[in-house]
Amino acid sequence: MGGESPGRRGPGRFSAPAVRLGIAVHGLLALALATTLLALAMPRHGIGFVAAEGRHGAALVAARPDGASPLLLDAAAPVTLRSAAGVLAVPAGELVNDHAPPGGPAALRAFYARADRIAALAAAPGARAELALPGGTVVVPLARREATPGDLPLDVWLLLAQGCAIGLLGAWMGASAPGHRPARLFAASCGGVLLAALSGAVFDARGLTGPGTLLQVAQALNFIGTNLCAVGLAVLFLHVPRDLVPPRVDHALFALATAAGALEGLGAIPLAGFYAGLLLVTIAFVAIFLRQWRLAAGDPAGRAVLRWIGVATFASAAFLTVGMAAPVLLGTPALASDGMSIIPLFAIYGAIAFGVGRVRLFTLDRWSYRLVLGVLGVALLLVADAALAQVLRLDRPLALALALLVVGYGYLPLRTLVLRLVTGRRPVSGEALFRQAALAAFAATAAARREGWRELLDRLFEPLEIAPLAAAVTTAELREDGAELALPATADDGALRLRFARRGSRLFSPDDLATARQLVALSAEAARARAEYARGVTEERQRIARDLHDDVSGLLLTGLHRTDVGAVRGDLRQALGEIRTMVASLAGRSQPLSVVLADIRFETAARVEAAGIALDWPVSAMLDEPDPELGYAHHKALTSALREIVTNAIKHARATRLSVRTELPGGFVKLSIADDGVGIAAGAPGPRAGHGLGNVRQRLHELGGSCAILPGSGGFRVELLLPLPAATAR
Repeated sequence: MGGESPGRRGPGRFSAPAVRLGIAVHGLLALALATTLLALAMPRHGIGFVAAEGRHGAALVAARPDGASPLLLDAAAPVTLRSAAGVLAVPAGELVNDHAPPGGPAALRAFYARADRIAALAAAPGARAELALPGGTVVVPLARREATPGDLPLDVWLLLAQGCAIGLLGAWMGASAPGHRPARLFAASCGGVLLAALSGAVFDARGLTGPGTLLQVAQALNFIGTNLCAVGLAVLFLHVPRDLVPPRVDHALFALATAAGALEGLGAIPLAGFYAGLLLVTIAFVAIFLRQWRLAAGDPAGRAVLRWIGVATFASAAFLTVGMAAPVLLGTPALASDGMSIIPLFAIYGAIAFGVGRVRLFTLDRWSYRLVLGVLGVALLLVADAALAQVLRLDRPLALALALLVVGYGYLPLRTLVLRLVTGRRPVSGEALFRQAALAAFAATAAARREGWRELLDRLFEPLEIAPLAAAVTTAELREDGAELALPATADDGALRLRFARRGSRLFSPDDLATARQLVALSAEAARARAEYARGVTEERQRIARDLHDDVSGLLLTGLHRTDVGAVRGDLRQALGEIRTMVASLAGRSQPLSVVLADIRFETAARVEAAGIALDWPVSAMLDEPDPELGYAHHKALTSALREIVTNAIKHARATRLSVRTELPGGFVKLSIADDGVGIAAGAPGPRAGHGLGNVRQRLHELGGSCAILPGSGGFRVELLLPLPAATAR
C-alpha cells in the first residue's frame, strides 16, 4: 500500500529539469561543432559568388583572390571553368553560395552532378575561371586550399548563432515543462529552426562549389527543418490558449511537414511550391489566431497570451515569409540574406517562450501593443523616406531627415494617444487619489466606509469581480499572471481580491499595482487622520462634560443653598457665562480676546464689589493691541484661572483692592493680578497655594502656558501667561 507498483519505475536520474537542460546544451554544442567542421571542410579556391545587394536576378559580385574590386556579372552570364580535367560552362547565378536550385527531380540531379564536376575541375592542374563581361573576359586562376574560420561567410556564423539560440530556447521550455503540450510543441518548432539553421550553414559555407551529395542532404534537411518550424508554430496556436484539435492532428501535421520537406529536397515539389506552402501556413496561422481570440472572449489571461505571441509571431513570420518568398514568387529583390533571419526568428521564439511560459503576462500584454505600434512606426518611416526620395527626388540624407521629422511630430503623438486608449485610462493624480480615498475613509459609519471603498475600487479598476480574500495580505500584489489583484484590509473592510480589470477585458498591470499600493497607503493615512479627529472630538466632549459637571453644576448647586438673592444672581450669572462659552465651542466659534476679557472683567467686578473690594482694571488697556481670536480651550483656561485667583482673594486675602493688568507680549496674553491683602511667600504652602492654584497651573500647562506666584513686600501677586493660537498670534 502506497508503494510503487512493480511494473513502474520511479523518476530516472535524467528526469530533473536541470539535468535535461544540461544534456540538451551539450548536444547543441556538439551539433554546432560538427556543423562548423563540415563548413570548414568545404574546398576553397580563391573565388566565390554572392548575390549583389538590391540587384537580385540581374547581377552578381565575384570575390577575387587578388583582392581586386569585385566584378558585377549578370546572373545568366556564363562562367567557364577550365583545367586539365576538362571544360564546363555554368551560369554565374548557379555559383552563388546560397543558390537553391529550382525545377524537378531531373534538374536537381543535374545541379548536384555539376557541383561534383566543378569540384573535380577546380582540383585539377591549371584550373581557372573565365568570367564573361561586356568589356571582355576576365581570367581568375583557381588554387585549392584549406578553409579557415575567416573564410566562412557572415551568413554561416549567423545561422549557427540562430540555431544555437533558438535551440536553447526550445531545450529550456522542453526541460522546464516536459508534460506541458504547448511547451513540447514549442520545443519541436525550435528543433525545426535548429535543423534548418545548421543545414543552411553547411549549404551556404561552399565557396565555388561543394560535394553534391552533401549539398543535397543539407538542402533537404533545410526544407524539412523550415517546414517543421512553420507548421510547429501553427500547431502551437491550435493549443494556446485552448485546445482546438486532439494530439493525433498534431502528429499528422508534423509528419506531413517532414514528408513535404523530403519531397522538396528531392525536387518532387519545386521551390515555388515550398514558398507557397509557407504562405499557406501564414494564412492558416491568422485563421487559427482569430478562432482562438473569439473563444478567449471571457479569458483576459488567454487574450494576453494571444496578443503578445500573436503579434510578435505574425509580424516576424510575415517579414520572413514575404522576404523569402517574394524573390521566388514575384521576382523581386530579397529583403535580407538567410543569416539575417536570426533577428525576426529570435523575436518570434523569444516572444513565444515568454508567452507560453506565461512570464509576467500583465507586462507582455502592454508590450504587444507597443510592438505593433513600433512596427507601424518603422514601416511609416521607411515609406515616408522612400516617397520623399522617389517622388520629390531628394537626396537620401535629406529625405531620411524629413521622414524622421514627419514621424516624430505626426506619428509619435498619435502613437501615445492610441497606446493610452488601448492599454487603459489615464493615471489618476496623487491629489485626486487622496481626495477619493479621504471621502471613503471619512464616511459616517463602518458600513458606509466599506461601501465607499468598494465603489472607489470599482471606479478606478472596473474589475469583473470584487470578493473577500480568505488569507490576509500585508500589501497589494498581483496574482495569476495579473488576472487577480489582492488588496490588504482597508477602510473597515477585510482583504479583497479583484478579478480581471476593465470589466474583464484585460489583466491588471504594474501601473494598476502601483496605483493600488498608493491607494491603500493613502486610505490608511486618511483612516489615521479620521481616528485622530474622532479622538480629538471625544477629548473635547469629555472636557466640556467635565466643565459642565465641575463648574456649571457646582455653581447651580451652590445657588440652590444660598439665601442671599444677590449671591444667587451672581452664581447664575457665572453659570450662564460658562454655558455661553460651551455653546460657542460646540458651534465651532471662537471669540475675540477683547470680548473674553470684557466678560471676565464684568464678572470679576460684580464679585469683588459684593465682597467690598475695589477693582483696578483699566478698560483701555485691554484694547490697545490687535484682537486675536480664542477657541474654547484657551477661553476656558483663561476664565477659570482668573476666576480661581479672584476667589482666593475674596476668601483668604482680606484685601481692599484688586489690580489686574493685561498685555500681549509676542504671541502670548499675560495677566498680572495683585491684591493688598495679607499675602504669602512665593511657592509657600497654605490655603492660597492649595489645589485651586494647582488646577490653574495644570490647565495653563496643557496649553503651553504658566502660572507664577511673584514675590513682593505685601499682598499677593500672580502672573498668568497663555500662548495665543498660532493662526491668530501677533
